[in-house]
Order: sequence, then structure tokens, then C-alpha cells
Amino acid sequence: MAMSKRREARFEVVVEQGGKPNIDGVFEDEKSATERANFLLRLAKFPVVRVVKVTGTGREETIFQKTSSGGAKLTTISPIETANLCTDVLQVFSFDSRMTLLRLLRGYWDDQGVIPAEQLHRYYPLRYFEREALLFNPAVSRLATLQAPILGLKPHERYDQISRLFAALKDLAQKSDTLAPFDQALMRGGISGLLLAAVDRPVEERDRIVTHAFGTLLEPHREWGAKLTAVLRLYQEGDGENTRLVDEFTAEIVDGREPIRALIGYSPDLASALLALLAALRGDLDDRLPHTEALLALSNALASDGTGLGFARTRQALLNRIRGGLDGLTPLTRSGAASDARAFSSIVDAMIAFDGYMGGAEMAESLTRRGKTVWATGGTDLSFEETMTRLAGRFNTAAGRLGYLLDLGASPYGHKKISVVIQRVADEFNRVKTAAELAAPGASIQEVREGLGRRLRAAGIPRALADGLIAKIATIPDDQRMSMTGTGVVAGLRLASMPLAQPTDMTVDMRAPPKPAPRLTLSYQGRTLALPDAGDDVVIGRAAECGITLDHASASRRHVLIRLRDGAFTVEDLSRNGTRLVAQDGEQRLLKMGDVAPLSGRGEIVIGSLDLGEHPARIAWTVAAGR
Repeated sequence: MAMSKRREARFEVVVEQGGKPNIDGVFEDEKSATERANFLLRLAKFPVVRVVKVTGTGREETIFQKTSSGGAKLTTISPIETANLCTDVLQVFSFDSRMTLLRLLRGYWDDQGVIPAEQLHRYYPLRYFEREALLFNPAVSRLATLQAPILGLKPHERYDQISRLFAALKDLAQKSDTLAPFDQALMRGGISGLLLAAVDRPVEERDRIVTHAFGTLLEPHREWGAKLTAVLRLYQEGDGENTRLVDEFTAEIVDGREPIRALIGYSPDLASALLALLAALRGDLDDRLPHTEALLALSNALASDGTGLGFARTRQALLNRIRGGLDGLTPLTRSGAASDARAFSSIVDAMIAFDGYMGGAEMAESLTRRGKTVWATGGTDLSFEETMTRLAGRFNTAAGRLGYLLDLGASPYGHKKISVVIQRVADEFNRVKTAAELAAPGASIQEVREGLGRRLRAAGIPRALADGLIAKIATIPDDQRMSMTGTGVVAGLRLASMPLAQPTDMTVDMRAPPKPAPRLTLSYQGRTLALPDAGDDVVIGRAAECGITLDHASASRRHVLIRLRDGAFTVEDLSRNGTRLVAQDGEQRLLKMGDVAPLSGRGEIVIGSLDLGEHPARIAWTVAAGR
């Protein structure tokens, strides 16, 4: 057995980018590994490509290496002050844990071109990361320092616990092949299909299952734009669970160096950069500027529900960047104090929401601190009270002014001046005349009372005063409010005053309905397309105007054409590299340019070349006959 183990060997293809190694693939024989290495060299994307032979005993030997000249930059951890606490390895896959890792190791993720949801399931990258002297030990030490007091442990004891969690994470990564059925469920049925497939699994496993499926979806895409596009294709407006998951993975992707740079574009100063981020939040990205399709799709998604709540995680990621810019010392413009003041006013106005400034208590503090310096006169900062008054005065509604004041009171900075904040809150309440001034459209009086109660307590308003202010809301006339209740009736309007609907004559067609037309459904990466709903012709290829767009080098711009003619569906190959049809019963057919084949039942259209190291695109088809 010992001799057999020593003879065993595998061949790892390792690429370096920015001085950081990453395992591209593992092969059983040297020839396959060398072919893959040569293919990667032809792509000219990696300065270093090597093949490492690893024996059964763990000994490593580099048998192939191609290196280009150039120095490597150092990547270290980023400073963080809070960290999500994990006591079980499955908790590492949660969104809060992934965002902690994203903030702590921001440089590493940017260099690798991945997000935590992908890398947590990959054994060999995890093993290489463990060897990174400037990353692994400092990262574990920082997490241990932050988390040890919470658990009542010493830092070195928490360090040992985290090390054991990492070992368990590697063990799970080696067993991740068992999650492949869930990957297919996401590809075929989108997020709803994935959740349905995982419904019988324990709740604590859900994050691992979902992140593995999304990681597999994103694996072929190395660029952030392609990753973002792939995730947004899964978005279904109005589906709460779908929106939550798309939001989480979108936030992971967007909260990186390159996406933020792309959003900011060629901004000449800090103010322009912050306004560009705010434009994305509001769905107002200017499509005349050189923004990518992925960014425009992101901006549209952020504004799609009109409430500003649909993509809370992604919005928070962008707001954190805005807050970071406001908290710094960089001037807003390069043209002096007057220009800074005008730019700040534009930023403030762009952040106005119904019940305060976007970003909550932290943003209220950042705006107040920056306002003191921007509105300084004679070299002296504006006072806290005057700055607070100016920022509150930017709102036209009592709800906005109260929201900002309560957010400011809830912040550490505002809490130091809580007596001043309390007086302004009381004055503002005394000026409220109708409940409509405090309620967003669609909100009930009970929701207004509960929401204000929470915010009053969070701001540190004394209990007696808070109770009095909440009680005052109940005495405010409510009959002027125009929000809609769940029944679609204007609040305050009684049913007795509404005219009753009168019966009407109705003609019923008793003839048999016409036979429905056959229907073809195409599914790819969670997105579905149906014929004839999408028209009688659908093209699949690399071109942006195609019904289904592929990101595969071997695919033609217009690869295949699917048609509905005389009640039958056909597929025609338009490509140079061919198309494979795989029927449900396993029968396969290879189409060349000009070949036409009928489509019936179920199957897959396979486009892509394994010889080029691609993951072939597999477009599932289902034909439902008319009944």
C-alpha cells in the first residue's frame, strides 16, 4: 500500500496574477495538464503559468513553468473593527460572514477576481491561501482579536478555534461534488428551482448549498461585469426570496475595487465620484456615458421596485463607499471652498429620502461632520447646532426632518449633543398638523407609531418624552391621509359611503376554446425564454442582440437559430464550430453550418469546446404540445 501511495500523482496547473498563485485545474496525467497550461499561456492573461506534480505523499515538483518579467506587489489584510462571529463551519457560508471576509481580505479578492461565495468551496485555492504568510495568519489573528472578548476567551484560544474552522472548511470543499445536483437545479429552474430542490435539506445547510450553486454559475466568469450580468439574469421582480439572494450576491460583486472604479468612471473630483454612486443608487446612471451594460442593469435593478428597499445589501455597499468618501479629508472639488459648498449641497439633495437621508445614523453623522467643515466661515467650522439646522432644512417634509434628527441622535456623534437634538425633535413634532406628514404612501397609522417609537428609543429620547410624542400621533387627524390600505380603499373612507357595484348582463361563449399552439421553453443559467411569447425566431450566440447571449470564445456571434413554423420547432446551425443536440433519451446529434433539425420533447443544446478549456453552454429545451 505504501509503494502504491508513493506512485500516485496528480498534476496541478497553477496561474499567477498580481503575484498571487491560484490553482486553475487538477489533472490525472502530465499531458493534459501541459496542454491546459499552454492554452492559458496563449490567452496572455497570466504572467506566470506552471504545472506542479504532487505525489501521493505530498511532495511537490514544478515540471513546467513559463514566467514573464515584472515584480509582484504585496497584498495584506485590510483594517476592520467588527467581525461576524461563527461557531460552526456552516455559518461561514452566511452572507454576514462572507462580507466580513470580503472587507478583511479585500485586496486578495480583487487580485484573484473572485468573491468569497466562490472561493469557500474550492479546496486547492483554500490550501494555497493557507500558505500566504501575509494573509492567512494576520487574518486569523485579527478575527481572533475581535471575537475573543465576545466569547470570553483569550485571543490565542479563539485563534485555535478559527484554525479548526478553516480545516473543517477545507474538508467540506473536498466533498463539494455532492452538491452538483443543486447546481443543476439553479441552471435549469433559476432561484425558485434551487430553493425547491433544497427544501428537504436542513436549514443550517441552505447557505452552503446556495453559495455553491452560485459559485458554480460564476466560475466560468473571471471579470466582475460578467459575474454581475450572470447574477442579475436570475432576478425576478416581485419575488421576495429571489430578490434577497440576488441582492446578496450582487453586493458581494459590486463591493470591490474594479466595479466601484467603473461606476465612478473619469470623475475629476470626489464630489463627481460620489454623485456617480448616488446616480447608480437612484437608477439614474447616464447611458450616454461609457458605462458597461452590467452597470446599467445594476442601476435599473436598484430602482426597479421604486421603494429603495429591494436591494438593501447592494445599496448599503454603495452607501458605505459614499460614507467613506465623506469621512475622509479629501476636498470635494479642486476649485475652493465656494465650489465645495455647492457640490456638498448637490450631494445632500441627492441623498434625501422620505424619512431622512439614505444610510441611516452612520450617514447622518458623516453628513453632519462634513457639513461643519464645508460650511465653515472665516476658517472656523460651523457649529453643530447650525449644521444640524441646515441639513434638516433641506427637507420639505416633517417626516424627512424628524428622520434625520432621530438618525443623528442615534449616532455616537449626535448622542454627545443629545439635549440639542431632543429640543429640535420636540419642536418639529409641535409643528405637525396631519398624520399625512409622517406617513409614507401605503403606511397605516399603527405602522407610523411603531416605526417612530423604535427610532425615538434608538435616538436616546427619554422614555416619558418618547411616549408623549407617540401618543400625540394618535390625536392627529387621519382623514386627510391618501395612503392605500390592503383592500385598495383610501384610509379613512368608510365602506358605507361607497356606491355598491350593480349587476351587469354578461354573454358567455359556450363554444369549445381553440386548441393552444405548441410552446417551446429554453432555460439557460436560470433565465427562461418561451416561444411563441418571445416571437417566432430566437437566435443564440455571442452578439448582444441575441435572445440568449453566451460568453464562450468558441461560440459564433449568431450561433443557432430556433424557429416556429407551421406549428413545429426547428433549430438551424449558423456557426463554424457546430452544435450538439442531446435528447432526453441520450441520443446525440452534431449539427454543422446549415443543418436543420426538429425539436421535440426535452433535451439540451450544447455549445462550446472542451478542447479550449471551456465549460460548454447547456441550453435546456422543453416542447409542450398543444392540447
